[in-house]
Amino acid sequence: MKITLLSSLGNINRHFIPRLIADGHEVTVITSRPEGVAAIEKIGAKAAVGLNTDLDFLSRTFTGSDLVYLMITGIAFSSATSMSDLAKIYSQSIKKADVKKVINLSSVGAQSPEAGILYEYHAMEDGLDELTGVTVKHIRPVGFYTNLLTEIAPLKAQGKIFEAISPETMRAWVHPSDIADAVYNRINNLLTDKAVSKIKYVVSDWATGTDWVNALGTNNISAQYVTISVEDLIENFVKAGLPKVVADGFGQMNQFQQSPDKLYQEIKSSNYHHGKVKINDFAKEFAQVYYQ
Repeated sequence: MKITLLSSLGNINRHFIPRLIADGHEVTVITSRPEGVAAIEKIGAKAAVGLNTDLDFLSRTFTGSDLVYLMITGIAFSSATSMSDLAKIYSQSIKKADVKKVINLSSVGAQSPEAGILYEYHAMEDGLDELTGVTVKHIRPVGFYTNLLTEIAPLKAQGKIFEAISPETMRAWVHPSDIADAVYNRINNLLTDKAVSKIKYVVSDWATGTDWVNALGTNNISAQYVTISVEDLIENFVKAGLPKVVADGFGQMNQFQQSPDKLYQEIKSSNYHHGKVKINDFAKEFAQVYYQ
């Protein structure tokens, strides 16, 4: 089968693309960087260099594909291209290329306007769902473990973790490799016409801030969890250069995470993908980066 994917050899793709190639599929990987071509070709895939905002390029590259895998790549929430604009580009390119099967990497939060910046993903889902004659499935991972790597600098400087979420609030976490497993499974499901749900959530583990501090401690990293206000968080984002509207979106996202029963209600009532990488496993990865 011919499969075309966005996002080059990123943290998710690099885990499952070799498996698709080993299964005998013809895989085309889209990258915006010419210097990334060699690595793509080295694993046996075909590289296509272009932008994910280029409708003509996407249409040409998608043509002949049995399945296309989409994700938000090369676009920041503060960029001039809105999620709705990108959804139109993706949808039009899928239609022009006559692709019949699509997997879209979305996010938890797409289900609720209260999720702040994460609710932007609903525009992509809604846009793709309007396609007729196309089977579209969405994968919604929860919070990435790898986002925790931003804590290294303040940990080294002050021995502290700053969060706008209570240390006792339960949070859902996911590892990129577990998302890759879910994507790989979904691709196989669609290619074999297996009946599956429209949306698949992906969770590696459930853990509080206190759990994370304890996991770091087992790896000889001492951390003090400091809770800051959402207002201070927004101010910090603005000082870091984010537009106020984007900073407000992140603030609303953090506020919503204070209500895990609401945020995760849909996940817990679904047959979500249970990942393998637990909080203590990632703490070991974190420590390797921390001590470099």
